Amino acid sequence: MTRRRSAPRAKRSSRDWRSLVELLLTVGAVAAAIGSAYTFIVLPLAGSFPGPFEDFGAYSGAAHAVATGTSPYASFGGAPIVMAGFDYPPFAAVVLRPLAFLSVRGQELVWLWIALGALLGGAVMTARALLPATWPRVRIAVFVALTFPPATYNLWHGQMNTVIFLLLALALSDYLSGHRTRCAVILGLAAGIKIAPVVLLLVLVRRGWWRAALAGVTTGAATVSIGIGALGWPLTRHYLTSVLPVLNRDNGWIYNQTWNGVVNRLAQHSVLTVDAPSMWLHGLATALSVLTVAALWFAVSSRQRTRAERGAEFACGVTVMLLVGSIAWYPVYVHLLIAIAAALGLACGRGRPDRALVGSSTAALVGVGVVGGAAIAALTVSSIGAVATSPAWWLFLQACSLPAVLAAALLMMMIRALRTAAASPGVRGAALAR
Repeated sequence: MTRRRSAPRAKRSSRDWRSLVELLLTVGAVAAAIGSAYTFIVLPLAGSFPGPFEDFGAYSGAAHAVATGTSPYASFGGAPIVMAGFDYPPFAAVVLRPLAFLSVRGQELVWLWIALGALLGGAVMTARALLPATWPRVRIAVFVALTFPPATYNLWHGQMNTVIFLLLALALSDYLSGHRTRCAVILGLAAGIKIAPVVLLLVLVRRGWWRAALAGVTTGAATVSIGIGALGWPLTRHYLTSVLPVLNRDNGWIYNQTWNGVVNRLAQHSVLTVDAPSMWLHGLATALSVLTVAALWFAVSSRQRTRAERGAEFACGVTVMLLVGSIAWYPVYVHLLIAIAAALGLACGRGRPDRALVGSSTAALVGVGVVGGAAIAALTVSSIGAVATSPAWWLFLQACSLPAVLAAALLMMMIRALRTAAASPGVRGAALAR
């Protein structure tokens, strides 16, 4: 009799815990939404937005430069380790051109709200695409998007990463639903604004979507042509010969979370100032990037796979995109939300959760978000300078590589799970049948 009653009690206990978690999540999502509405809508309307919003100045300057026929790169400065001014491709300046029709205050308000809408829209689309249907996906998306520091950093400083995040979420949705050409076109547009998403076209090639990949390349080429047509070849040549090389140099600044940043911090190279180029450091970072891209190639498959596995494929591409470039500042890691959601969806979509995937995704969420966010909030230029003169400087620099290390670990766990699934056709067939 006791054993017969234990099962219903266990089920009731499980339901009670789930109800409690959902209640807490609802309260958290509502609180985050109210707080964000007050901070990013009410206060800006009242003229008292507390964010520095300094990065938006480069976008506004580029819009006015295009409107007046001058160079958007006139204010670009490559001497400091952290570059200043507009450093996106010419097509991005053309996209920003409509901002010049607005007043300075109107530009700031419109851009802030575009960034906020893109963040929420991208988060909801990502959650609905990747998380299990039984989860409260919208509430999770709202809460995480509005509390994840790499995401909200973009709102405080007026950066463009949330717009790219929305484009990646749209491409992810099309990738999962089989809209090949539209997925590729969106990726091509994203690459035209910020070059890094071009890595994801490799996922389409590996899957066998050759026409779609060609459409993505054609779209990317079209963005280059639009930039040349609108701004002229001399300006495009200036970007290719003067701006892009600066972006591709060695950079070990603590915000840079790529293999380039990790390797340079290991050698204490180009951290606070621009040091002379190091062939062996650049070679090591390049080798790591090539290996990471090769791992992505083996993770993606043209064979039949479940929706969760396809989501993990795309997420692997996003994570590789973060690691293999020359620069991916901390706020760019808003894109890691796609990988975290994909890992959780893949881990919990097979009945028994994959502990390695759950652990690595949780570590990435907490490490990049909570630990990284607290560190960014606490660090100042003066405090960094003080650490630079202490014996703990090298250890401090390695700790600053935590986001990149956690992203790499999450990538390895997703690739391992995909390879395991490919080697277990029976499990995959059962999942496809469901």
